[in-house]
Amino acid sequence: MNWSPIPPAVAAVAAAAISVAHRIAPIVLESAIDIPGPGALTLYALGGRTVSFALVYGLLLGAAYLVGRRGGDTIDAGATTLATGVVGAVVYLVGSAAVLLWTGPEQDWVVAAGTLGSAVGVGVELAVVAFAGLALGRWGING
Repeated sequence: MNWSPIPPAVAAVAAAAISVAHRIAPIVLESAIDIPGPGALTLYALGGRTVSFALVYGLLLGAAYLVGRRGGDTIDAGATTLATGVVGAVVYLVGSAAVLLWTGPEQDWVVAAGTLGSAVGVGVELAVVAFAGLALGRWGING
């Protein structure tokens, strides 16, 4: 089983950014930052989503494409995709748990269940993007 550690490493960075971007409102409201106006929270949230989008569909897709292009058939796409999804889900879950514990440890079980579900969703999203990049890279070699 020959897999590449590059897409999982990039997915870890993307998942950490996504976990913060999804919790930007509680972070801003609980911190000592003065919000200059009512539209500032919206700008912070949109900026976080933009950074998340660029990391997932720019950096992760590009890194997986390069791995698929250079590795060809020697890289196991299934193992790399699975590692990317698992790493992404775990990093998202840890990042979200850290933010939720910082904002207030008295979170309800509904928040915990929603965070767990979001972690699975983020892991699947990152795995699909990594698989698409690997497939595109391989297609460029073979096609």
